[in-house]
Amino acid sequence: MVRLREVTIIKDPSLLNEKLGPFKIRKTLPLALGGMLGYGMIRKGTIDDILIGVIVIAASLIIAFGPDRSVSFENQLQAMIYYYTLKSKGVKVNTQPQQATSLKPEELELKISELKQQMKDEKDIIKKMKIKRELLSYEVQYYTSEINNVEQRIQELKAKMKDTDKVTKSKISIKLRELYKKRSELYKSKNKINAELRKFEKITLIDNEEINDLKKKVTELKSQIKSTTDKKKLKELKEHYSNVLLEYYNKRILQNRALLKLVNDKMLKSKINAELKELHRKKTELEKKLKKRSSLLGLLGGKK
Repeated sequence: MVRLREVTIIKDPSLLNEKLGPFKIRKTLPLALGGMLGYGMIRKGTIDDILIGVIVIAASLIIAFGPDRSVSFENQLQAMIYYYTLKSKGVKVNTQPQQATSLKPEELELKISELKQQMKDEKDIIKKMKIKRELLSYEVQYYTSEINNVEQRIQELKAKMKDTDKVTKSKISIKLRELYKKRSELYKSKNKINAELRKFEKITLIDNEEINDLKKKVTELKSQIKSTTDKKKLKELKEHYSNVLLEYYNKRILQNRALLKLVNDKMLKSKINAELKELHRKKTELEKKLKKRSSLLGLLGGKK
């Protein structure tokens, strides 16, 4: 469910309130747009389209010929369109009460500033991405806190508006519009950050140190294989070498897949794609060799 609050409009200095003949632009526009859209839907001829067309035309008539307070109905329509537009793009609109953050806004600002500097100084791309994930989580907390503060201020002004004179109401109305705009901008920023944060949900960030350790182990085993003459030990070394090499390929593939989802640089993405293609080729060749070796050992075991 989406909670839609009714907003009392005192006087709107917007250009939409200028008159176009006997009608205000604010009244004429929805009538024209709603009429064209509704007529277009009705012309399609299906029952669903005719029903939607009638609803659209009826809504535009309510906005155009209703009293000034019907503008709140217009706001509700805009809110619903905004909600479903975001929903269709996979951006979650949080309808649950916001939880209090563990840090104060000024502490969050300091933490965010520190993490941004760390990202700037860090050369290792994997570590940079891990810092980014932490940074995004703090930014979500910060925007949540700011939205809560704006919401609280809105409620205070709405309560104050009930028992005051017309001049003060007009001033409060202007301030409320500013706060509504600020709240909308904060929500957009928070939704954008949440979308970035969701990229980290189904990926595995493997440290380069772990990859390098496996690579070093592969090199050491390869060197031992070259210098070993004992057949039994050589067989064990080759098996161990193949398993470690396969693990190395798997870890590199996971790492590159993660980077593809996180980086935006086209040249870097192209380079990662090329590396990924080569890793898949080498992994497939190694798996074929291991499968062939396993089948051969099975045949030899059967003959015995």
